[in-house]
Amino acid sequence: MRLIPALLFAVPVMLSAQYNGPESMEHDAVGQRYFVSNTGSNSIKQRSYDGTVSDFANNLPGAPYGIELQGDTLFACISGGLRGYSTVDATEVFNLPLGGTFLNGLTSDGEYLYTTDFSTKKIFKVDPATATFSELVSNTGSTPNGIVWDAAQDRLWIGCWGSNAKIKGYDRNSGDELSTFTTSLSNIDGITLDCLGRILVSSWSPARVSAFENTFTAAPVTVVGTGLSSPADIDFDEVNHMVCIPNSGNNTVTLAEVEGCTTAISTAAGYGSFEVCPNPGTGILELGVAVIVPTPFLIFNTRGILVASGQLTPNAQLDISKLAPGLYLLDVPDLRLSAKIVRQ
Repeated sequence: MRLIPALLFAVPVMLSAQYNGPESMEHDAVGQRYFVSNTGSNSIKQRSYDGTVSDFANNLPGAPYGIELQGDTLFACISGGLRGYSTVDATEVFNLPLGGTFLNGLTSDGEYLYTTDFSTKKIFKVDPATATFSELVSNTGSTPNGIVWDAAQDRLWIGCWGSNAKIKGYDRNSGDELSTFTTSLSNIDGITLDCLGRILVSSWSPARVSAFENTFTAAPVTVVGTGLSSPADIDFDEVNHMVCIPNSGNNTVTLAEVEGCTTAISTAAGYGSFEVCPNPGTGILELGVAVIVPTPFLIFNTRGILVASGQLTPNAQLDISKLAPGLYLLDVPDLRLSAKIVRQ
């Protein structure tokens, strides 16, 4: 993959009185907000798009570290296990002890959750539907911190603690190590993917966010190089094209905007395109494609995750009202046609 230069604007949110040990951020497109776990106050805050910060969940049974949205539940690493809270009213709806020593990073592939144990160098795989778990990786070698699921590459990426910190890839089913890359960074804390498919990592030394191609064939690019203080577990906001950074060293959060995201989705070789109207849209779209019989379609987000599928009928209309705001790729594989669509 070619590394595409991006213009970035760091927007530090100086609300230190409202955060206490911010550790992990998670974007909620449906709720138009950002969740921020606070290890110093055993709480999770929520920051709206307009910058208003309020309580989401207080008096938690331990310090919340990694947090991850799956459906209408916000999961959190707390005291050796996972807890889940309703995004509607913060009611606890899930509690599964894993016997972890220091569960830190957390990610989801849409069905399963994956969490790293910083102290024992393990990765656990959790099925929230059945409240069961297994030990996916018994020893990562290096100390695992942040973790993210990469659908396009079909692997889990972890960022590791220590000098010359490694970025490692793992198979989500077998737990086999698929790749490893040694960086010049020290103490990688968070890891996520941006709209260009790059791996973003936050490091403590130097205090910055860096972007790597997933092939690691080009030099990394500094995304945010100033204004950070012990940047922790990061996330990417696909709607507003923001890298979300909790600064655990000074109790602030930073939002860094990435431009060029509207061109981030690439179509497969040999595919044609078609018109979509209206685009952007919020509901019914008219598709400029000739459909004679019911024809399958697929919708992918910018991370390559399948978010919707179905059959196009001969009137060639598509309802996107249930999609979260953002950029998507509409694929009609039988006709070898695709189009980029934007849900407002």
